[in-house]
Amino acid sequence: MPINFNSPENRHSYLGREAQQEWFDLMQKLVDPCDKEIADIGCGGGIYSLAWQKMGAKKVTCVDFSPQMLSDAAENTQGLPNIVIKQGDALCTGLPDSSQDVIFERALIHHINQENRNTCFAEAYRLLRSGGVYILQDRTMQDIQLPGSPEHIRGYLFDVYPHLRNFENQRRPDKVEVIDGLQSVGFKQVKAFSLLEKYTVYKNFSQLASELLARKGRSILHELSDEEIAYLIKHIEKSLGNDTDIVEEDFWTVWIGVK
Repeated sequence: MPINFNSPENRHSYLGREAQQEWFDLMQKLVDPCDKEIADIGCGGGIYSLAWQKMGAKKVTCVDFSPQMLSDAAENTQGLPNIVIKQGDALCTGLPDSSQDVIFERALIHHINQENRNTCFAEAYRLLRSGGVYILQDRTMQDIQLPGSPEHIRGYLFDVYPHLRNFENQRRPDKVEVIDGLQSVGFKQVKAFSLLEKYTVYKNFSQLASELLARKGRSILHELSDEEIAYLIKHIEKSLGNDTDIVEEDFWTVWIGVK
C-alpha cells in the first residue's frame, strides 16, 4: 500500500538525518539564501528547512499537506522563530502571490500525478517574486538504475523485487519533461544538475535492518509486506556480510528555474 503520511505509525519517518555537505555545496552554487524568504514545500520532517535556516535564510516556511509531517517539522525546528509551519498542498499552498524568493521541493513531484505536475510548477511560479528561484530535487529512473551495493542500498530493492521497477517507472519524473514543464509555465534559465548525496552512515548492519523494518525514509518500502521486507533484509545481509560504517549514497536530479 502507498505510504500514509498522516499515519502516527510513520511519525519520525523523515527525521534523524541532517543535510549533507554535498547538498549544501550545490545549493550555494545555485542560489544565495542569505536574507531570503524560502518555502520548503513537501517539507516532511523539516530536515532541509533547517538546512536553509542554517545557510542564512531570513525566513523559512515549512509547507506540507500532512499534519503528522508538520508535527515532525515543528519538533525538528523548535525554538527557531524564523521558521514557520503551514499546512498546504503543493498544488494549492495558500501562501500569498509573489511572497517568496526561493521555492524548494525535495522528493515531492514523484508523489504527484504526471498530469498535475504543471499545476505544481505553476503554483511555485505564482509564489515567487520576480527573479525568484525554483529548485526541484527528485530521482529519475536513471538515478535509481544502479544495482545494489553498500553505497546504493536502494538498488537491492530492484534486485530482489524487479516488479518495483515498473512501479517506479510510473511515478518517477523524466528529466526532459520536467524541463519542458517548467518552461511551459514561464520559468526561464531552466537547467538540470546531477547530485550524489550521502544519505546516511550505518554503524553496522543491524542499524540498517532496523530502518528498513521501520520503512524509515523510503516510501517505496510501503509497497512491500513485512514478510517481503524481512526477505529483502536477509538478501542484503548476505550481500554485505559484516560490513560496518556502511555509507549509503543517493543519486538525484536537481532542476532550477528563474521567474
